Order: sequence, then C-alpha cells, then structure tokens
Amino acid sequence: MNIKTQIVIHILLLFLSIKSLNAQIVNDSLNYSELRNNELTEDGSISVITKHYKFDPKKDSVFIFNQGKLVLSKQTNVLFNKFNEHKFTSYNTQKNELELFDASTIQTLVISNVTKPIIIPKHSLIFFLDSSTNSYRLTKVSRNKVKEIWSEKKSNISFINISDDQQILLIQRNDIEQGIELINLLNLKKTVNRDIIHPIKQVKWSKKHPVVFLLPTPFGNNQYPYLTFYNYHTNQNFRQNLNQDSFFNDIETTSDSSFKIIENTFSKKKPYNKDEVELWSTTDRYLRNALSNSNTNEYSINRHIVFNYKNKRVYQPQELDNHESVSLNENTLLVYDSNQYLDYTHSWSSRPRDISLYDIKNHNLTIITKKQESPFNTTSLSPRGNYFVYIKNNKLFFYNINNKSLENTFELHEDNQKLRVFVQRLRTWSSDERYFYFVSNSNLMRYDTKNKTFKIVIDSNNITSRYELINPLTTSIFNDNSELHYRAILNDNKLIILKLNINENTRSLIVVDNGKQSETIVKNTKDLISNVKYSKDLKSFTFTLENFNKPKTVFIYKNGRTRQLFKNSMPEEYYTWKQQKIVTYKDKYGNNLKGILFYPKDFNRNNKYPMITHIYEIQNSIANKFLYPTYLNRSGFNTDIYLEKGYFVFYPDILTTQQEGPGLSALNCLEISLKTILKEEKAIDKDKLGLIGYSFGGYATNFIITQLHIFKAAVSGFGSSDIVNSYFSYNENFTSPNYFLFENGQFNLGSFKENKELFLLNSPILFADQIKTPLLGFAGKEDRNVEWKLQQEFFIALLRFRKPHISLFYKNEAHGFSKKENQVDITKRTMDWFDYFLKNKDTEQTNWIKSNIFFEENRIIN
Repeated sequence: MNIKTQIVIHILLLFLSIKSLNAQIVNDSLNYSELRNNELTEDGSISVITKHYKFDPKKDSVFIFNQGKLVLSKQTNVLFNKFNEHKFTSYNTQKNELELFDASTIQTLVISNVTKPIIIPKHSLIFFLDSSTNSYRLTKVSRNKVKEIWSEKKSNISFINISDDQQILLIQRNDIEQGIELINLLNLKKTVNRDIIHPIKQVKWSKKHPVVFLLPTPFGNNQYPYLTFYNYHTNQNFRQNLNQDSFFNDIETTSDSSFKIIENTFSKKKPYNKDEVELWSTTDRYLRNALSNSNTNEYSINRHIVFNYKNKRVYQPQELDNHESVSLNENTLLVYDSNQYLDYTHSWSSRPRDISLYDIKNHNLTIITKKQESPFNTTSLSPRGNYFVYIKNNKLFFYNINNKSLENTFELHEDNQKLRVFVQRLRTWSSDERYFYFVSNSNLMRYDTKNKTFKIVIDSNNITSRYELINPLTTSIFNDNSELHYRAILNDNKLIILKLNINENTRSLIVVDNGKQSETIVKNTKDLISNVKYSKDLKSFTFTLENFNKPKTVFIYKNGRTRQLFKNSMPEEYYTWKQQKIVTYKDKYGNNLKGILFYPKDFNRNNKYPMITHIYEIQNSIANKFLYPTYLNRSGFNTDIYLEKGYFVFYPDILTTQQEGPGLSALNCLEISLKTILKEEKAIDKDKLGLIGYSFGGYATNFIITQLHIFKAAVSGFGSSDIVNSYFSYNENFTSPNYFLFENGQFNLGSFKENKELFLLNSPILFADQIKTPLLGFAGKEDRNVEWKLQQEFFIALLRFRKPHISLFYKNEAHGFSKKENQVDITKRTMDWFDYFLKNKDTEQTNWIKSNIFFEENRIIN
C-alpha cells in the first residue's frame, strides 16, 4: 500500500469517526425535552415556562400564561426574565435586540442596537451600549414607551460602572479634570465630585455603607499604590496612600467613614533556589500553597490595617497577622486563623480554629468558641452581625455579640441518615434577626431572640424528615467568606418549606405563617418537586412535578386548588414503559437502606435479563428523577441506554461504617442488597451480573471484585486502588493532604496509626491476586482528585497476577469527562464491555475487547 493510499484511508477513517460521533450525539433523540418553570409575577397572574430540547437547543420554546391562559408561544432559546409588573425582557445576542413583552396587553416593544445590557427591574431602567452610535444609554421604560435618561459617547468615557445593588451609576470622562458624576437610579438625581481627578480602573462597592472604593489598577491587579474612599451620600472623599510594593485584598467598610484592608507583604527570601527546588516543610502554615507559590521568591504575611477618617486614626493590630476577618461594626471584627492549629485531618475550610471578637480601639480579643471545626457547617452569623450561632457536641450555642455573652443553648438531636438531598443543615435567620430557624429531631424549630424561647414550627411526628427553605434570601452585607455560614430570608414571617419524609420518600410543599403551618400546597407526593415560584402574598404557586416514569409537568396552585398548567408534549412512548422496584434492607449494623431497580424496556416476566449494578454511597434519591438517554456522560454511564438495550439497572445504597471501613462496608451492603433484589425479582439472570462505579464507586468496585466473584464483568472509573497510598498523598483538588478524606471524610476510616489493619483490609491492591472478574478501568491523566497513577498501579498488579484487564487513560481529562468525544467514547466502550461479557456480543464493535483481554496460554510460564 503506497503512502498516498494510506493517507486517503486515514482521512476516510477520521471522517467516519467524526460522523459516528455526531450520529451518537444526535441519535440520543432530538425529541427529548424538559420543561422549566422560569417565572411567576408578584401578583401571581403571569407565568413563564420554557421548553428545552436536551440535544437540539435550537428547537427551544417559551410559553407565557396570563391567568392560566396561553398568551405567547414562541420558538426561541432566548431567556425571558421578569422586568416589572407584567413585562418580561429577552435579549437576542445575535440580533443585538432587547425585547420587552407585556403579557397583559400582548404587545412587544423592541429596542435595537443593544449590546452589553444591564437590566434594572426595580427602577424600570435599562443601561446598554448602543452599537449604532457607540454611545452609552440609560433608558426608563414606562408603559410601552422608552425614555432616554442619559447618554454619552463611549469615546468620551474613560470608566463607567453600576453599583452591585443597582442603585448608583458612576461615570468618569476622558477629561478627568471634570471629576466624576453619579446618577442615583432611584430618583435619577445627579451628583458631581470635582475633587476626584485620578484615573479609575476598577471599583469596589461597600455592601452596607454608601461608600465606593476607587482603584487605580485594572481588575485582577490588587497592587494599589493608593485608593480613594468615597462616600457618595456626603460627597466626601479621602485619598489613601498605600505601600506600592504590597498586595491588598478584603477591602471592607467598618462604617461610613472607616474601612479595613488586608495587606500582603513579603517578609523574607526562600532559603533555596526556587528555579531548582521546592522546599516542603511540615511546619509550613500554608502547605496548601506549596505548589501554587513554588515560583515565588519570598514568604508573605497578611496584615490588617484599619483607617478611620472620623477620628483620624490608623490601626495596625499585629495580633491579627495571618487572620481573616469580617467587619461587624465600626469597632468590632469577627476574626479567626484558619491555620491556627496544625491539623490537616480536615479539609482546608473545615480545619478547627478559635473564633473571636476583636475590639479595634482597645486592641482586645474576646474568644467566642475554641477549636471550632467545619465552620461553614457548624456556624451562622446573623444578618446584622448581632448574633453568632455555633454547634458543638450536638448543642446549639447562641452568642450575643453586643453583650459578648452566651445567651442560650439548645440540645440538638440529629439523625444519621446520609442523603444526597438537602445536604446542608437548615440554619436561617429572619432579616430582622428576630428568629433563627433550625432542625432538631426532624422537627423544624424557631428560636425567638426577643423572648429567648424555642418553638416547634413543623412537628414531624417522629418521622425522619428533611427540610429545605425555598424563600428568597437577603444579600449578605458582609464580605464573601465561604468559611462562615450566612443565610437570611426576605420575608420574616412566612416560610416556604419543602419537606422530605425519608421513610416513605414523599415530599410536601408547605407555607408557614408567623410560626404556624398555614397551608399545604402539595402533600406527601411521591413525585419530585422543583422549580417552585410564588406570588408576593404566597397565595399563588407554580412548580414542576416529575418522577422516573414521567417528565416534568408544570402545575399551578391558586385559590386553594391545584391544576396542571402545562404538560410536556414529548411522545409518551419514550417513558411510559419505565418500571421501577424499591427494595428495603438493613446492613449488618441495622441501618435502614434502599435499593432502586429499573426494569428493561419491553420487559417480559417470562424472560431473563442481565443486570448492571451501579455502586456509590446513598443513591435512593434517584428514585423519582426523570432520566434521559444520552452518550454525553461525565462518568461513562447512562441508565436509560442500558434499559433500552434490555438490561436491569440496580442502584443499592452503601453506608460506610467505621467498624468495617469503606470497602468491607460496601461489600456487606452490596451482598445484602443483591440477595434481597434477586429474591424479589426472578427475571434477573443471576449468571449475568455486571458492576460499575465512579470515583468512590470506582474504589468500591475495585475492592468488591477482589472479594466477591459473582460478577461476569466490572467497570471502575476514577477510583482509588491503594488507600494507604491515597492516605499519604497530597490532593491538589482539595489543596490538602489526602488523609482528611479518610479521617473525617468520605472513607470514614479514622487514623491510619490507630487502624492500620483496617486500612490494609480495605485496600483493593493487596487482594488483586484474588480477582476473577474481567475489569475495565479508566482514569484521566489530569485528575487531581484521585491520582491516575493509582489506576496504573492496579493495572500493574493485575498484570503481575495475570488477571485479564484493560485500562484506559485519557490524556486531557480530569476527575470526570469534559470533552464530548471522550464522553461518547467511554460510554460506548463501557457498553461494549458489558455487551461482550453479559450478552456474548462478539462483533467488530467489541473486537477491541477480544483482542486485548485474553492471554495466549502458550506464552505463560508456570
């Protein structure tokens, strides 16, 4: 074969592979769609629903209803958002057109030549750059007219910005000697300050004071030689010179005439040549930055500086070096040091630290709580900064910041159910700080800060329950800080609660008014409730219901009754065939678990079908989710594709206990669940069982097949094989030594020092010689969560023990597939694997397995 012919063949093969890829994506089905309940007006009269086509968004449509009647149906993938009253905006980026649709008059107003629009609904304003005149324009919409409020050629403007709360428009012109101009977007009054004549490159708006920081460096550059503190209510400004060799962050006002800032200074040179070596030290406070800062020459120190223009003082408290802080008021900071304790047994944000109050003027530290672990999950700062709540030893502590005293406590009773829904504790304040809502003993509780009393708001009647708050939340007035928890609702007296009954797997949508359950919108449905929208008076609701065998349908609740508003027109033959069985079982320690079995399409009880078991942790929340078949899967697995190919798919719950560790717990739970499901469903072919897992499920798969030999094929993706190796490794995704995952995380094994035997008993690679199940393993070579070399080591172990095995290493993938071509590839290869071993499919499509999985006997030396 000549070179020219070879080139032609390669091009043809490439074309066919691309065509095959596109075909796989397209053939997922262009008719699969999902309804989304997008908007409901404050008076509850107008609702907006979009229909999204999963694999062909060009077919997307929008549907607008007035009083339950369809007034607009339009094919578009442009979103419709609430503007004011009954108007909605939609922006077409291709046409540079902004449409305003009035659902009450069914009229559309089009604004042309719109680029970079900023919609300001609460003031009926639209700010944009007019592409035809290259001018900035601020316009006000009233009825069906657009009135221009302000405009200026872009060529005349050097800087322009709208405040985070959309209250102020700030303008600086090229002629900076003119100063700056501000437009109050509430009353449209203008203010000019001619003292500010330095170029502005970026701004930072205060969240709780009428202050903006004007900065001379562009976004992303925090090396400020100076900044301007500008109070736009008083029109006063103060230029503050800073150390031009330092970097600054966490700018935060402490009052309308003071602020604090964190200065990062470099203290000393590294004692080695950074171009040749990295030095890792066990005493390093910032081990998490050992890699990211390996190319810098010096160590840095973070220092607090507080500038107070009212009393003309500058405070530089050295005791707060390397601390993080939140400004509560002019004289008080809430402070902590994430690296206070040399404890890497928790992830970075979960490490224990003392949380204290700092008195700026008197330089006093008052400790609130010592060694507080996982602050995001165990603390709550009230919306005005007057209370700090924390959880320790199953007790709630209410600390009054103003009095610097513990105000109250409450003994918490929390269940040990590990669900993948409502994963965060419910800890929410009313915006006036009068009430604090939380959950104990499956009851929704309320603490009254005025009367210092506790009250049961929703009594679960001893049924294990979870709660999710649907109310709109207030915006935090504090600096964003993920290590402390903050949550407050806008409506102080009324709550919208989604309640989950864990035992029955039912959901209810409930309205609570002034501490009492007043109305039940949906009661004990087996369906999944989502996309909840509501009117201002909480008398009208729209929401979607779905289940495994029915796609999302939009319902409306009004005047005390519920009716269907809009149903998905997707062909019913796509989903009405779906069947499911839920089985319950207990692990060896008596914990209640569930398994979800999905039935193959065209199921015939007289036939036998192979079954794929998908393993992870607690999975039963999948029971009432509507799933779509697709080859675009991050983990290489899709339930519906297997159902359509004639497989059962089984999702058992796995609960890791410290008595046994993750591998043995998974083995125990899986054996019990399989025994249960095989007894209850005789159509499962027990001689044709497959096992698959991803991430933690990949680890569990690796371990289970070393101990259990009933599976004819297994697939493991992105999973660990050597947990001793994993324990003593550095996890770049979590910027932390990996042992926190084993001591206080997913693997639940405790310390290696105290549990060496248990670690060894749960490590798959030590039992690789016992594997009898053909295993397909895969990993991404850019994975920073589970190091891909662990899959390589498992491959080498199986090679050494002559165990048939194929590993796939994807060069440019991390912990999950992101590239479409790789998503399709791994999904197809996984299907090929199970088809080959469970259905005896020996075709050209599975030839890659046959040619790589068997040893030639005559080459084996015994």
